[in-house]
Amino acid sequence: MPKHLSINQAKLLNQHRYILKKLATTDVKNRQQILKKAPADLYKTLNLIFNMIASGQLQLTKKQEDKIKKHKGLIRRSSEMKSTAIKRKLQNQRGGFLPAILSAALPIIGSIIKSVL
Repeated sequence: MPKHLSINQAKLLNQHRYILKKLATTDVKNRQQILKKAPADLYKTLNLIFNMIASGQLQLTKKQEDKIKKHKGLIRRSSEMKSTAIKRKLQNQRGGFLPAILSAALPIIGSIIKSVL
């Protein structure tokens, strides 16, 4: 469980949970279209997820940690960025770090939202 998660943060996560699930499961072409048309709050949500993973607030299982292990540096760097910089980075991404990170974090985030709201 996270150490500190405000109600506003939980609402933000809950509001964009469907889009995050789509981003985790869709192909590259559709992901680029979703990110291009996404509202600014979605990038704030992604920034929040990166911050939670980087600070250790999300307790990932060993399997989930192994899944995102090679993206740890990217997560740390992204957690320090503003949401506009994250938007640029994700729209120009090559490879598939976003689905790997989201598929590891989303199952835990659902239980966090329920506990806060």
